[in-house]
Amino acid sequence: MKRGLKWDTILRSKLFWAVVAEFLILLVGFIIRPDFLNIQIRTLEDGTRVLFGTPIDILNRSSEITIIAMGMTLVIALGGTDISVGALVAVSGAIALKFLRWDVLEYTTPGDYSVMPFVYVLVVPLVVCTLMGLFNGTLVARLKIQPIIATLILMVAGRGIAQIVTDGKQFTTQYAPFKFIGNGSILGIPLPIIITFVVVAAMVVFVRKTSYGMFVEAVGINPNASRVSGIRSAVIIMIAYVLTGLLSGISGLIYSSRIISNDSNNAGLGYEMDAILAVVLGGTSMTGGKFTLVGTVVGSIIIRTITTLVFYFGIVSEAIMAFKALIIAGVIVLQSEPVRRAIARRREKRHINLGGELHA
Repeated sequence: MKRGLKWDTILRSKLFWAVVAEFLILLVGFIIRPDFLNIQIRTLEDGTRVLFGTPIDILNRSSEITIIAMGMTLVIALGGTDISVGALVAVSGAIALKFLRWDVLEYTTPGDYSVMPFVYVLVVPLVVCTLMGLFNGTLVARLKIQPIIATLILMVAGRGIAQIVTDGKQFTTQYAPFKFIGNGSILGIPLPIIITFVVVAAMVVFVRKTSYGMFVEAVGINPNASRVSGIRSAVIIMIAYVLTGLLSGISGLIYSSRIISNDSNNAGLGYEMDAILAVVLGGTSMTGGKFTLVGTVVGSIIIRTITTLVFYFGIVSEAIMAFKALIIAGVIVLQSEPVRRAIARRREKRHINLGGELHA
């Protein structure tokens, strides 16, 4: 195979440019502050040894968006979108804290206890969020409502549901098993990173080792043709929204565990936009069709790296969104089809001008 042609394929890849963008952002951080990429092992007061450093923090703090974006990738590959995921994060946290404290007037002091069995704290939020995902999927797949309109319902109602669950109160807890979800570590690795790895691996196996991933791409490219060929597109779409609801519930548990509280007004705020950006930055087209879960992970890390870089260098919080938008715009331009083709053509022309081709 001609090496030049192989490089042309790589240069046309959106995933390649996403990786390049992440590398450049990290490089900027390293140039300004050489300790930006330092990783250390620290011993906590309880004797636990954990990995510490900006790269670990980036992976840790990107976990919520990465998990949600796994489901969002499938939804977007099907030509849809889900703007309710942030509200589902709030619902998940509210239900978890409700079961931990139940009646804040009776159990007035947050402590290392759970009023209800801990299994309820974990399972019920996930079941509820999964059912909410099923509701979204039913509206889109069965009633043929535009995805952005269908998911707008729970985007608006979700936080209200979270407020109803907790009677408008903000519960806090010191229950150790719950705190461990977002703040604990195993073998020095923060647990959210481990949970994210398990979720990503499970999703990759599900979509690439079964026929589901192929069906998603087929329906995303041409829903009518896939239906004629016998693919039950409604079921494929509903599964994607159900998975997104479930993954939003997992993200909500991690988020509420991090802050050891429910915050129905702010939990998951903006997560829907970050998840969509992660999918797009990773190389999945908003028009549907082919998708890449690995690219989505890279996209999520890019978003968190930008945020970390902004905070790390003391840029005022009011400028964070503008700074983030500027970098993301640059990455998207690099990934655009005309730019990638132009770079590939320039490389091909350079090989011709040098007077020959390289062979493997």
